[in-house]
Amino acid sequence: MAKTKKTSAKQNSNKRARAKNTAIVPSTGLDAQAAGYARLLADPCNAPLVHPVYPGGDAGYLFRAESFSTFGVGAAETSGIIHWAPGYNNVSGSQLVGFAAANADTATAVASQGASSPGNTFLQANAKGVRCVAACLKITFPGSEANRAGRIHYGHTSAGMLDIGNSVKVDSVAQTLQHFSRTPTDTIELVWKPSQGDFEFNDPTETSGALIRDRKGAVTVAWAGLPAATGLTFHFTAIYEWTPATALGIGHNALGKNQSRNTFDQVLDRLIAGGFNFVKHAGHAVGSALGQSMVSGISQTFGIMPAVGRSRNLLTMR
Repeated sequence: MAKTKKTSAKQNSNKRARAKNTAIVPSTGLDAQAAGYARLLADPCNAPLVHPVYPGGDAGYLFRAESFSTFGVGAAETSGIIHWAPGYNNVSGSQLVGFAAANADTATAVASQGASSPGNTFLQANAKGVRCVAACLKITFPGSEANRAGRIHYGHTSAGMLDIGNSVKVDSVAQTLQHFSRTPTDTIELVWKPSQGDFEFNDPTETSGALIRDRKGAVTVAWAGLPAATGLTFHFTAIYEWTPATALGIGHNALGKNQSRNTFDQVLDRLIAGGFNFVKHAGHAVGSALGQSMVSGISQTFGIMPAVGRSRNLLTMR
């Protein structure tokens, strides 16, 4: 008679943990880890940090970085452009480029604004490899309501659309962007959408080539006709996954990857199917009942409560 192999308590515990992480979250079609990443992708400012469902076996350490900058405050400046590719970190500072000008029809050379990019100083000093997991850009008008004037164009682009030294007109860039409004009374939030090139780590201490830049996602803002010397205030938030430089003496986080059975395309498709368009306006919820079920399922699976914050969005519906 064949003997039955006994399963240890530790093996049973490991099996339960794996089953818990890959259990399907109701009404989402995603397992718990993918649903957690979907929430982070849609709400970079508030959601708990989780590894992305990017393909491959690479992994690093996660951190959230923020920065604030106001552009266009020169004496005659009424127009400008900001182009941010959070996954294109390199020594040239070309992950964040732009300019401010007095005229929307005059060609102006794009310059590096990399020092204003979140996490820039830390990554340059400590990272050997870095990739962006999630990011968002919030845009506000810092002037008074009585002086509010002008227009703003904003949308999702590729990192290769603008780079240091390109000479462009504000209106030429504005025509390529998907969204337009009068200078806003409330905050506009652009949620970054990764492209295929963002799945890969790059060395932030080196200059990356055009082929790498062209495969990464970006968000772009163009404005014109604002009151002079007022500009727009930008709140940058990014979650980065980074691998330490050898000199730090910190080990590689080899097993820290997301073990979801879902692909990045499945996460993205589910967000879009649920009504999330990667643009949010203050005071307006985006999405449907998908958000409620996702948060409920993630909370039950991981034993966490939804993050507390002001923004309302698909995955939290606050």
